[in-house]
Amino acid sequence: MPLKLKIVSKNKLVFEGEADFCEIPTEAGIEGILPKHINFISNLAEGQIKYRLGEKSGEIDITGGGFVEVSSDNVNIMINS
Repeated sequence: MPLKLKIVSKNKLVFEGEADFCEIPTEAGIEGILPKHINFISNLAEGQIKYRLGEKSGEIDITGGGFVEVSSDNVNIMINS
């Protein structure tokens, strides 16, 4: 079962959909998220959020930080940029 990925900024919904994998730049380093990942919350660092579903992939730049919450195959990301 894929991850449910939701990325929002202060003013809008940036992305909402499913992903087999996502890569997130946290203050502790790059975190790779697969289904069944442990639950956690972290601050974001500058970089790119990368996600993939099958052969399709996407990237979103982060320039102003934010945070990520992973819980029960839900990945919720708030970006400040």
